[in-house]
Amino acid sequence: MKIILQIGVLIGALTAITVPCRAQSVTSAEGNLWKVWSTVTNRAMESSAVIAVCNEFEAGSPQNPLALVVTGIKAWHLLKIGNTNEAVVIFKSMLTVNKNATAIQLAGVEMAKSWLTRLDHEKVMVALKKLYLRDIEFPATLEAIKSLKNNPMPLFTDRWGKPWVYRLGSSINGMDTQRYILKSSSLGVDSDLEKALNLSYGEKIKLAPVRLVPGGNAMFEFTTGTGKSAYLQLGGKAGQITVVYLGVNLIIMADENHWRVVLKPRN
Repeated sequence: MKIILQIGVLIGALTAITVPCRAQSVTSAEGNLWKVWSTVTNRAMESSAVIAVCNEFEAGSPQNPLALVVTGIKAWHLLKIGNTNEAVVIFKSMLTVNKNATAIQLAGVEMAKSWLTRLDHEKVMVALKKLYLRDIEFPATLEAIKSLKNNPMPLFTDRWGKPWVYRLGSSINGMDTQRYILKSSSLGVDSDLEKALNLSYGEKIKLAPVRLVPGGNAMFEFTTGTGKSAYLQLGGKAGQITVVYLGVNLIIMADENHWRVVLKPRN
């Protein structure tokens, strides 16, 4: 009886560690990424610890084809701790792709544009504050910012090349010039940097793979978090979420803010 109990305990222990080991045992590229992702999803880990793991990944896996995922994670956590300059350098590097760009690289471009747009949004707000201190009111248009002769001048478009949505407004009569609305037409209500950084990493990516759909087309069924299912292949989209990688053991998804790495279902 004692031997049977010991065997049962051993099997239970092996079962508990099978899932994380599975992704690490087949390819070093996926295994090294999974190590980083396990740190990202550990809510007890501070941003500085996540950045340290990302740095370790970059030093040990410089040619990893999945490195861009780690790059994006690192840049976000740099923003989170206020290391804006280094984050900007990383995000700008993610903008450059060639005509043969992978789905991961294309998602990286959109992600970089989103965060750089939010940083640009902050700069425009700073300029508007300067105008208010000078004129005791906000301007009718953003053209007034040019009178400040800022160096450098804030961008007058978001990173998709679309002009900022700006207008004066207040619910109080006679106070129209005391408040304003400023946003990217691409990001809308998600234009604010502080609010975006207050979300947990990957919080809005609710897709979860359930099974491989029979038929040989690499189509997977995903739950969406709303009780409905989505059927997606590589490059497929559900709302703002795109499947950007289907590997041996891992599936990677992205929205315009974050990555999400999950284990591939076996059925």
